[in-house]
Amino acid sequence: MSQRRFFLGAALAVALSIMGQNGAFAQQGTPEQQAACQPDVMRLCGNFIPDVDRIVACLRYNEPNLSPPCHDVFFPVVAEEPKPKAKARPKAKPKPKKTEPR
Repeated sequence: MSQRRFFLGAALAVALSIMGQNGAFAQQGTPEQQAACQPDVMRLCGNFIPDVDRIVACLRYNEPNLSPPCHDVFFPVVAEEPKPKAKARPKAKPKPKKTEPR
């Protein structure tokens, strides 16, 4: 069991560092991020240990089944910058009504 735990830790570390290099999140996989996903790896993707690429693919494929902490690691919320508001156009002056001669 300790050998399996070692492979799991190594696989998660490599997977998270690969994701970090690809811009999936800003920093390398921290111990907290690894801990967040370890239960999901065991539950959903344990049969792929120690193949890091398959673990990452498995976790991404199982996005709807990920625990909230692991989901936040793989799919972080990126806030969009607010778009500048368009300047309001001045209202057109109403045209005077034409009066017909009587």
